[in-house]
Order: sequence, then structure tokens, then C-alpha cells
Amino acid sequence: MPQETLALAHGAVTAQIVPGRGGLVAALEVEGRDVLFLDRATLEDPAKNVRGGIPILFPFAGKLEDERFRPADTRMTQHGFGRNKPWAVREQRADGVRLGLVQDDESRAKYPYDYDVEYGVQLLPRGLQVELLVHNKGNPPLPISPGWHPYFRCPAGRKAEVTADVPGLRPAQQFTDAREFDFGLEAPVSGRARFDLPGLGGLRLSFSPTLRHLQLWLQPGRDFVCLEPFYGPNNTVNTDRRLDVPPGQARDFWMRIEVEP
Repeated sequence: MPQETLALAHGAVTAQIVPGRGGLVAALEVEGRDVLFLDRATLEDPAKNVRGGIPILFPFAGKLEDERFRPADTRMTQHGFGRNKPWAVREQRADGVRLGLVQDDESRAKYPYDYDVEYGVQLLPRGLQVELLVHNKGNPPLPISPGWHPYFRCPAGRKAEVTADVPGLRPAQQFTDAREFDFGLEAPVSGRARFDLPGLGGLRLSFSPTLRHLQLWLQPGRDFVCLEPFYGPNNTVNTDRRLDVPPGQARDFWMRIEVEP
């Protein structure tokens, strides 16, 4: 079923946002170059997780041990529920939009807290910036470990051509299309990384210093590589390394994607 889509534009940059499918940034184009991969069949099937775009990972990124969310003793699958729930439009401009996460009985049962999550998308001269603002409206601390899961377009069979300037990336961890590739590393202290992607060119990824983990993932035969800033690795939200937002306070996170000339 086709989803309602918001179109944004700023100079030579355009984007498409799908509020009803997790607030997904489904497309980003810079000077005619498609930046993001999208499997449209998964976008249009509400029973599936969307493969592509920039999924929002909330209240946590990654996998939980035994799919158990221990702070509330509930069950949640990989990456939480934010990427699958509808987001409501709160403000829209020609070059940006702000959305709010729509809570329902299912999300309240899994995550029984009083909170508000706002998501902003702002186009830039050569890309975009996304921002997640998490407000704890209740009394107990709000346990989170969020992130993003951008799918960057990269032709299958050419992933070995990808080069990365990321501190901590070892030579043995080079991109390949011969096998599934999934590993994480401590994010650069600078909050910046640079990649050269075949067909796209230079890509600069920057993000909040609080997003301390960078996950890299690809699948053989698929036209994407995923470069994912997380607050922490798998199961962080179940440990004392998670972020507990104090009552009445808010925390924000951002990520910027820019294509070099």
C-alpha cells in the first residue's frame, strides 16, 4: 500500500520523508545523485521492517540479550519500535520537518514510561541533518540507547572499492561483497568519519559525541552499505552503560550526512 510521503527541497538537495513508516527518510538526492538505498517492497508492506532509507532506532539500537528489555522486564526485538511506528507531523517547511512519535497500547506495554520523542529533518546545501530529542516527562529515569541505521547506495559487486577513513578500522575489516559483513567499533572521538562509495563519491558522516559506537553492515548481492551511529553496542540499554534521562529533562542526538562536490 502506498505511503503518504513528504517532499523537501533545498537548492540541489531533495528528500522524501514517510511519517507513517517510522518517520523514515526514504530518499536523499544531492545534485541528481541518489544517496540512499531503498527496498520499496518492504516500505509498502507494514508487516516487514523497511530495508533502506534512514530508520530511527528507538528506544535502543542493536539487539537485546534474549530479546528482553530488562529495565521494564518486557520483550522487544532488534532496534526497538520507533522505526515501525507512525510519527505525526508537528511542523513542516519547504526544507525541513519535525515529527513526533505516536505512542499506542503496544508501545506503552513494551516501554511503560511517560515521555515524548521529537524528530527533526533539515536539509543542508549538500545533504541533511537529523535530530532526535527525547524528553522524560515522568518520574523514573528513562532508559535509552538510540541510534540511526542509514542505508547508503553502493552497487553490489563493487563493495571492495569502498574506502573508509575511520579511526579504529583495521585492515582486515575491509568491505567485501563475498560475505555478510557486520561489526562494530568505538566511534571516533571527533564524531566524524569519511567514506568513498563507488557511484557516489566522497561521503562525510558526522554525529553527536554521545553516539559512541559505529556499526558497519552489508549483505552480499544487495546494493547498500550501512554505516550506523549508535549510542552503544548490542544490549547497552540493559547495562549501566545506557543513558538514563533524568525526570523532567531531555537529551538530544544528531547525525549529519554530506556528499562532497
